[in-house]
Amino acid sequence: MKICAIRLENTRRFTDPVEITGIGPGLNVLSAANEQGKSTIFDALHAVFFKDAKSWDKEIRALAPRAGGEPRIEVEIDLEGQRYRLAKQFRKGSGKGEVRIWQGSQLFLQSDAAEAWLQELIKSPKDGGPAGLLWVRQGLTDFADAKETLAARQDLMSSVTGEVDAITGGQRMDAIRRDVRQSLDRLVTSRGAKKGGALEQAETAVAQLVAREEDFAIKVQQLRAQLDQRQELRAELASLQDPEVQQEQAARLRQAQQDLVAAERYQEKLLSAAQALRHAQLLLDSHDSKLAVFQSRQTDYREAAQACALAEERLRQVTAALEPVQAEVKTAQVAYASAQLQSKSDEAQLAALQQAERLAQQLQQRGALEAKLAQARQLQQQVVMLKSQAEQGPDQTSMDRLEACQAALVLAENAQHLAASTLVVSYDSGQDGGFLLNGVPLREGAKLSLPQGGKITVPGLGAIDLYPGQGLGADQLQRAEQELAAALATVSGLGGVTGSVDLDSARVLFRQRQEALQSLREAEIRLALLAPEGVVALMQQHAGLADADLEAAEAPDAAPTPQQLDQAEAALASSRAVLDQAATRRDAAKAQEAELRLGFEAANAHHQAALQRLQRAEVGLAGQEGDAKEALARLVQQRAQSAQDVASAQAQVETLQQAAPDLETARARALRAQSGLETSRMRLQELGRDLAVLDSRIATGAGEAIEEELAEVRGQLVSARQGLAAISFEVAMLRRLDLALEKARGAAQEAYVGPVLQELQPLLRLLWPEARLDVDAGQVLPKHLQRAGQEESFDSLSGGTQEQIALLVRLAFARLLARAGRAAPVILDDAIVYTDDARIEKLFDALTLQAGDMQILVFTCRQKSFRSLGGTQLSIRPTAPVA
Repeated sequence: MKICAIRLENTRRFTDPVEITGIGPGLNVLSAANEQGKSTIFDALHAVFFKDAKSWDKEIRALAPRAGGEPRIEVEIDLEGQRYRLAKQFRKGSGKGEVRIWQGSQLFLQSDAAEAWLQELIKSPKDGGPAGLLWVRQGLTDFADAKETLAARQDLMSSVTGEVDAITGGQRMDAIRRDVRQSLDRLVTSRGAKKGGALEQAETAVAQLVAREEDFAIKVQQLRAQLDQRQELRAELASLQDPEVQQEQAARLRQAQQDLVAAERYQEKLLSAAQALRHAQLLLDSHDSKLAVFQSRQTDYREAAQACALAEERLRQVTAALEPVQAEVKTAQVAYASAQLQSKSDEAQLAALQQAERLAQQLQQRGALEAKLAQARQLQQQVVMLKSQAEQGPDQTSMDRLEACQAALVLAENAQHLAASTLVVSYDSGQDGGFLLNGVPLREGAKLSLPQGGKITVPGLGAIDLYPGQGLGADQLQRAEQELAAALATVSGLGGVTGSVDLDSARVLFRQRQEALQSLREAEIRLALLAPEGVVALMQQHAGLADADLEAAEAPDAAPTPQQLDQAEAALASSRAVLDQAATRRDAAKAQEAELRLGFEAANAHHQAALQRLQRAEVGLAGQEGDAKEALARLVQQRAQSAQDVASAQAQVETLQQAAPDLETARARALRAQSGLETSRMRLQELGRDLAVLDSRIATGAGEAIEEELAEVRGQLVSARQGLAAISFEVAMLRRLDLALEKARGAAQEAYVGPVLQELQPLLRLLWPEARLDVDAGQVLPKHLQRAGQEESFDSLSGGTQEQIALLVRLAFARLLARAGRAAPVILDDAIVYTDDARIEKLFDALTLQAGDMQILVFTCRQKSFRSLGGTQLSIRPTAPVA
């Protein structure tokens, strides 16, 4: 089968009909930029051959344009010299599409018959058809579609290698392998015995019998254990019921109880002796305490008497030292009072002189302040007058406006003069002054501008009137004159200006105002220097000096002289020095007196404390009868007697302890004897109950004939195991047979891939002259590449190398299909992506070599690289819609 033409309408980007014609045998190349519809053409070919026209699945919906529409695809093919045209119109919604096939101009088939003819012509890739192997979609440059194309590869190889069947027995081999596999499948799966199969049933039966055997064996073992236990319990019961044993236990209990009573009585005697020892020890401790207290009080009395004597001596010494110091304090106080009186007298005399001096200074200051105040008031009046003058006439802003208006007027006049007509007069000889301009004779050669026009008079002849008309700058001059007049009118309305003013008078008024401002600033500065805080503050200061005291004070006859003040200050300093000396003497005497008084108070406090201690010691000793020596002797004698009593009691306790029986041991023996008797009685009861239970169980087990059933189950288990062994042997034999057949088949498959390698080797040598490719017989795919003496796995090769080998393998499969009489076109949609420029030329050689007796369609976006490929160059062209 060869494709001759392709037409598309409403297929993705091709909403308008387009066609590719002129597709011939051999190599055909469609080279176009990206997004020009090459992959759309590939998908459309796939749809027209392998999709039912009534389908509207995801793949068909993906062919519909974004703008809407229903895809229509037509393909012309050549089949054994006959031309056929296939047309499929897909419709939205399942079951609405149409398919028709024409042979020449005659309708050949349509609807389901047409679909069946197409399926017979070329199988779908899902059904093992070669299109999945030979039509390479964009992006599948290696064997990423290996699983999908496995059936196609195996079907192809089976049809071109008949010797494989001859070597392995052909269909008979396949039938035997199927029978072996079916037999195995009935018995086992990949995970073990098949559920419900004979092997699983045998294993289940053996497992059940083993479980029953174990159950019966356990029951027999339990029965035998119960018999042994009953024998042991009966022996123990007979031993416990023996009269001699029971009498021995009772005698042991009575002896233990008697020993316990004797031990308890002896223990009471020992406790009484210990109590007497504790009482004697307490008396000894009491006598020791009394003796220690008496000796401590004697020591305290002696120390208190000694401390009292020392305190009395210290008090006498301090009293003797205090009396002369107190006399010195009185003398110093008298001297201080005398110096104090003299100092106050000198202070009064100096104060009177200073008061007279201050009064004279204040009177003088008041006179100066009155003169300053009069001058300040005069300046204040002058400032008020200058402020009034400074507010008259134009200010700086008004004057700047006048000057600006005057400058604009001058500029306007100059502009008008430049634009006005100019008059030049020339006279004939003897006629000078014959022309008059506005009554004034004109000089010869003088150039006169006439912006305002004028009147030229010629005596005896007449007059000529000149009118300026609307010359250049007249409007500007008029606006400048109006603005100047408005500015002058503003000045005329200011305070201090009477009547109308012109520019010169305005300038004079402005200058007068500036002079008044300067005089105002100078007057304010003088006033600020004279009265920094203002005239009011100066008046308040003057009023403060003119108070009632100053007015009432009599003016001194004469101010005191500096010599008089110095003499008064010297006298005051001398009296103060004497006063300071007296104060120092007085303070020193008082400090010494205070120190000695503190010493006196301390000595007195120590003496009082010593007396109190002595009195407490005397009180402590006063409770003893007789003198201290007799009391001490009595205490010593009492202490010795108590010590002798303690020793005697201690000896008695130790004697009793040595012969004392062990009370705890006696109690333990009595308790153990009682407990043993109780335990024997309880054990007799337990043995009776246990024997009754065992008798019942043994009777039940004997009635069930457990041992006979165990023997029967063991016989059944032997039979079941023999059956399982037979089935397991069958499974093992079937597996060995299947493995042997697989090995025989595998050995024969070496010849299975021979045709592929035969077609592939010349193509490989184009790229690698010494290379050899190993093909996996089961997958019919490249496995290893051997080159330069090294073997490399296909998966470890670079992307470019995998791409090149994959393309060559596909070409080899295409050649095999052609030789088997099932030729199909090879369609490559950008299948060469990672190949460099050097190897791509060799791939072009391989494509050209293989295209000799089959059809190859190459879609590519690498326009520059594929120029040298040759072949028939195809293009996509618009065409007329189908009628």
